[in-house]
Amino acid sequence: MGFDIGILLSDGWLYVAIYLYLFVLAFLESCKKLSTAKGVFALISMWIFSLFIGLRWETGTDWTPYKELFDSIELDWTFLLNVYHFDVGYVLFNALVRMFSDSYTVFLLINSFVTIYVLYRLIRKLSPHPNLSWYLFFSAFMIAQFMGSNRRMMAMVFLLWGFYYLFDRQKLKYLLMVGLAFLFHRSAVIALVLLFIPREMFSRWSVVVMLFAAFIVGAAQLPAKGMELLGNSLSGFLNIPLVDKMVYYSETSDQHMVKTGVAAVIQIILAVGKRSLFLLFYFYIIGRNKIDPLTGWLFNIYIIGFVGYLFFMGSFFYMLTAFFAIVEVLLVGRMFSYAKERVKIGVLFFMLFYGLFQTMSSLSAYPDLYMPYQSIFNIGIR
Repeated sequence: MGFDIGILLSDGWLYVAIYLYLFVLAFLESCKKLSTAKGVFALISMWIFSLFIGLRWETGTDWTPYKELFDSIELDWTFLLNVYHFDVGYVLFNALVRMFSDSYTVFLLINSFVTIYVLYRLIRKLSPHPNLSWYLFFSAFMIAQFMGSNRRMMAMVFLLWGFYYLFDRQKLKYLLMVGLAFLFHRSAVIALVLLFIPREMFSRWSVVVMLFAAFIVGAAQLPAKGMELLGNSLSGFLNIPLVDKMVYYSETSDQHMVKTGVAAVIQIILAVGKRSLFLLFYFYIIGRNKIDPLTGWLFNIYIIGFVGYLFFMGSFFYMLTAFFAIVEVLLVGRMFSYAKERVKIGVLFFMLFYGLFQTMSSLSAYPDLYMPYQSIFNIGIR
């Protein structure tokens, strides 16, 4: 199945409708037209997302293996603790739902509500522009991440709360959230690197130096080769799933790279270009305002994700940086609060076209699995 704007507007009309709805809310919010109503609309969006994810049927790249896991679950500890391809926390979560229902839709509804509600609570707590945060979440994360691996999305949301706890000097809660995320997705352990990241916001000069150095090293593919060497070395005396995954993804990296119909080099250029444009906006805000400590801390995490992307570009391990990239949902809302209204409107119109392109990119990877959107109410339309 090919992919173009015509297919998006016909088979993907529901995605476009939600996208435009969220953009309008973000625009009105930025123009101060929503005022007190912004919280109400943010809550409505939470329910839209929860139902959109929870009521889907055979839609998304995670459908077949995840449904097979749910259908095959046995309420026996020997079985539950020996499921190899899924992390134990996610397996137990499936088992918990299977104790009272064998409906995969019931599971998805619970899964989506828990994840989206936990994220909603953090957005309302930390983002002055909650509808803008939802808008970015939909275009950048919900389709590619939530409908591609709902356990990874759960882990990302848990880590996002952990980032806040670490800033708030609640280190025990931070470690508990990392541990919880690890139970759902082992690669969430990468978040422990934030223990070594300074709280003081990176200077613009240091950011440029770090990004340039990461690009040089990543272009040489040294980190990817290093991960393969490390995995092979550890496998000699550590027989644990985390090491097995390192070896597996090192050896089969090319097979697991998402294919979007765009050459890999161009895909990397577009991804780096997007991050760079957002970074320029952040630099603009930083240069004209005294940034509060929490926003500075979120900015640091965003930079770590950007550096990591360049460091591992071209290999499957760049996916690890998604655990840091999710912070953008909060960061953009906080940075926006410093901008003047005319600047906000200008950036929003850039985001309108970029976000639509990003949504198209997410859908074009596997259009047959996403479009048209199929729910339990219209099974068989695809």
